[in-house]
Amino acid sequence: MKKKISKKNIIEIIAKKLKMPPTQVVKLDNFSKMKSWDSLAHLEILSALDAKLNNKVNKIKNISDIKSVKKIVSILKKKSLIK
Repeated sequence: MKKKISKKNIIEIIAKKLKMPPTQVVKLDNFSKMKSWDSLAHLEILSALDAKLNNKVNKIKNISDIKSVKKIVSILKKKSLIK
């Protein structure tokens, strides 16, 4: 049985794509308030999450509209993709 991905893993993926420490990522309420965020970074985040979660993220309706770490984590938990 595969180990479930945690919230910490998701934050680390996002932090890596945004080139910032995970501790700062946790505090983000909106990606668009950051200098390192742009639409390409957003796509890279979603692509990395999708790869990590076995291509299940791209099937979530309107996932590309979500622009906060808290909301992404919440939806992934709701869909039982992370623990």
